[in-house]
Amino acid sequence: MQVNSLIYNYKKSLKIDFKPNLAFLFFEGDKKEVILDCYKQLLLINPNMEVIGINGKSGNITNHIPFITNKEQISILAFKIDDFFVDIFNTTNIEELKAQFIKDYNYYKNTASIIFFPFEQDTNHFLDFIQNEEYMHTIYGGVYSKSDSIGCFYNGGFYENSMIGVFFNQEKVEFFSLAIHGWKPIGIPFKVTKADKNILYELNNEPALKVIEEYIGEIKQENIDNFLHPFCVKHKEDKSLASLKYIDRENNSIHFFKYIYEDEEVLITIPINQKNMMKLIEEKLQGIKCDALFMFSCIGRYAYYKDLVEFEIEKVNEVLNVPFAGFLTYGEIGSNTIKTKSILQNQTMDLIFLRKKGENI
Repeated sequence: MQVNSLIYNYKKSLKIDFKPNLAFLFFEGDKKEVILDCYKQLLLINPNMEVIGINGKSGNITNHIPFITNKEQISILAFKIDDFFVDIFNTTNIEELKAQFIKDYNYYKNTASIIFFPFEQDTNHFLDFIQNEEYMHTIYGGVYSKSDSIGCFYNGGFYENSMIGVFFNQEKVEFFSLAIHGWKPIGIPFKVTKADKNILYELNNEPALKVIEEYIGEIKQENIDNFLHPFCVKHKEDKSLASLKYIDRENNSIHFFKYIYEDEEVLITIPINQKNMMKLIEEKLQGIKCDALFMFSCIGRYAYYKDLVEFEIEKVNEVLNVPFAGFLTYGEIGSNTIKTKSILQNQTMDLIFLRKKGENI
């Protein structure tokens, strides 16, 4: 396996020191000509290359400077790797998606996948289904944004609401992940007693917004815009953050960037400072060995930390010193700790590590 990360600049030629057969493009916006030109440049290197593109929000990530790229730059993670395949799922109906995903399960079950979901998808429901005891498929990835009709890209085509996945042979390459965010849950848990999709209506059988504002005071729009109010949600046995999207005072409801389910528990959170965040990243990464990684970091982290997010990326690069790329997401799919199942996160930096099979963590 060979891996390299690089930045494509519009109308400039690409050079890679090996012949990749797989490339992930992380772009932003609706400039099809930029993406197609990058695609053509890659095909000049290998006309049989599989090329997957994902639309980020407010920029994309690479271990090269600049870390956050502009709309005429694309972050690329290029692979020369055996035993992988790509599949695209053109449905947002969760039951159709599940049926389509498992139809060839005898092949899928030997793989780990990097999957990109549209925002409209009930990602948590899908993850629960495909990671149960019967299937236990290993999934990592992110929820992408849309600009105009461009959500993702595959081999020359643009898609708006499709799920796209790249499946790797787990006997050849090993994947594991780690979620880092720096928000601490505090206070008492509130039970979700009424919810629909991403809308929370009731906590402890009372109007949700009323309950929360009695606890923390009035939630202001500027704080929502700056992602100052992520909640800790306990989904089954897993805890993750859920970012606040907006509030509806007319019916006392709270809208999130991911689905919330009845009988879950919700807690308020507080952040650690940036200095302690850098220390946390360094501590979490000690002892990890990998050949490359994906970084899927929430748009909420960029809204909250602004350009300080670049220091997080730089810290990962400093500690691990391997190629990586990724994008700013509307949801991150990874595990809280190494070797646990993946869940949908918000306001989190998910690091998806990969390495040749047989090495120790």
